[in-house]
Amino acid sequence: KHKRSAPLYSLSLCTLTMRYASLPNRHVRRRHRFRTAIIATVAIIVLSLFVFAPAASAASSNFVVEDKRCIEVVDDYDIRTTARDSNVFVIVHEKDDVVAQEHICKKLEATLNKVYLGAAMKGKGAVFAYLVLEEPSEGKNGNKNFVKNTLGVRKFPSYLFVSKGMDRYSKFSDHLTQLEGGDSLEMSDVETFIEDKVGFRLGNDVFSIVFFDSVASRFVSYGDTAPWSSDRLKQRILQLLVRFSTIVSFKEPFSSIGKLYNRAFSMSLANGMDYSENQVKKLQKKLDLKKHELSDEKIHEFQQKISILKSFEEPKENTAEDDKQIFIHAALHFGLAIATILLIILPAADEETEEEEVINAEPVVAKAVGGDYKSTKKSS
Repeated sequence: KHKRSAPLYSLSLCTLTMRYASLPNRHVRRRHRFRTAIIATVAIIVLSLFVFAPAASAASSNFVVEDKRCIEVVDDYDIRTTARDSNVFVIVHEKDDVVAQEHICKKLEATLNKVYLGAAMKGKGAVFAYLVLEEPSEGKNGNKNFVKNTLGVRKFPSYLFVSKGMDRYSKFSDHLTQLEGGDSLEMSDVETFIEDKVGFRLGNDVFSIVFFDSVASRFVSYGDTAPWSSDRLKQRILQLLVRFSTIVSFKEPFSSIGKLYNRAFSMSLANGMDYSENQVKKLQKKLDLKKHELSDEKIHEFQQKISILKSFEEPKENTAEDDKQIFIHAALHFGLAIATILLIILPAADEETEEEEVINAEPVVAKAVGGDYKSTKKSS
């Protein structure tokens, strides 16, 4: 009987030891799962921030550079000659419909010189031209057959990009890319097509970020606040929300425009809510006095600053959807901050494994329980 009990006693000790030894492993596994869940949460939040990231929208500028013009082309010869050494963007329209031509040519004239020339230096850019559809008449052949049969244009206005390198033997099909127009085509689609082909966006637009304008409106609504008041805390939170939002995107013009918004928020907190109004007056006065002395790039810089400051001087009226977007962005950024802090605090799985190995590095000497039991029995 005693001989049978000894192995059982030994086995129970081993089982007990194994159970206690498995506790740290379980703890490590739980932490590893928790850390994995946090990493997944961070990835989801970052992806959401990119999905909901604010976009910069353009507003037209009235400043015009005088040395860029659309030229008129009439027929096959004109286009081939122009496209020999340069890309050509052609607006094809009927005689009584000049809206698209005037819009694009006006924006071309307003494009900054450094943008226009910079695209050409990179091998892109284009000569901008327009072709008016002419019906055959007495003494004139017109160009209707050329437009419809050779260029393949069926709707008006239509937009053609002809790549450079043409000669008298070249086929238009090898050089021509068409954005077929008609009344259903939005001008924003045309401008995107132009940007894709010529390497720059038409116009000398000033930009605003609609979401930041909504935040600015809510920010200004609290007025001048005491340093430690609840309204000042809300303004600080809105300021941080814009600052964090600019970190998410590095695209232009979002990044550079975001810096101007951040400065406007900071200076408004430091100098009061009338800071923007005073700055707009100051910049506008300087622009009016020195407009003929300043370069077109400097004038654009002034206009951009004025546009953003007006978001604070003349804040928009927020809708329920605007406030909802502010809340969503605030929640996402707050969640990202908390998840990041938890990732920093929790040790990585490799660190925990090393710690476990150090704890279990000392060997445990097992004693034979059965042998001790026999010697004890004999002595007794």
